[in-house]
Amino acid sequence: MGIGDSGERPARPVNGAGDRAAKDLGGVNDRLRSVIAELKSNRERLQSRAERAEAAAADPASGTETPDQARHRLEGELAAANEALELRSAEEEGLRSRLAEIERDHQRICDDYVAAEEQRSGLASLFVALARLHGSLDRREVLAAIQEVVVNMLGSEELALFELGPGERLRAVHSVGVDGSRLGEVAAGEGTIGRAALGHAYVAGGDSRSEDPDLTACVPIRVGSRVTGALAIWRLLGHKPFLTAADLELIELLSTHAGTALHAAGLHERYGGGAA
Repeated sequence: MGIGDSGERPARPVNGAGDRAAKDLGGVNDRLRSVIAELKSNRERLQSRAERAEAAAADPASGTETPDQARHRLEGELAAANEALELRSAEEEGLRSRLAEIERDHQRICDDYVAAEEQRSGLASLFVALARLHGSLDRREVLAAIQEVVVNMLGSEELALFELGPGERLRAVHSVGVDGSRLGEVAAGEGTIGRAALGHAYVAGGDSRSEDPDLTACVPIRVGSRVTGALAIWRLLGHKPFLTAADLELIELLSTHAGTALHAAGLHERYGGGAA
């Protein structure tokens, strides 16, 4: 579902994915330690055999063994040692191959774990935003909640919320950090903000273009399938150079739920006796 579409995207469970990734990561670490221990044991065994062979070659033959017999014996031991060395080299190469495979599995599981944690964090942010938007039926508090989500979660201190009024014109009802010249009434279909009133979303870096180079995003505000206004977001804070995939989901949530929260607050004010 795109930002301009109506409806909500169902949350995907991620707890199981994160737990499985953590369990797999533990198994890979156990296999890695086992392979390293086996490599170390093989090296120590080969070193010990080589030291014994060198000691035997340096020790003069005893009186019970002729020089030819000693030479034949040492040649036989050397041949056996060479054969064992070749066998151990082949085994070590096999272990190295297994180690490389385990390291690849380790990296894959780490990547899966990071992705699961990012997804978990993204869903938590969406839940917090939803709770904040629908946590009150007071219009002023709903407007403050929209501002809080944009400032603290999206990373912009320049925003304006427009509502569609008589004559199909957009009027700014709440803003922060925005030049007043940008807050005049806008006809539906006029400029980037006006096009949002017709259901056309704008996000910097996408296919569409904006007449305002400082505008980061402008999305329609909906109640169900009906557009009731637009949310414009200008420059991001310095530590945030661009919108992430999680930010786009948050903008989509604002497009879908900010209008609903404001509509509910309006109904409460009209029929429930709430304060303006």
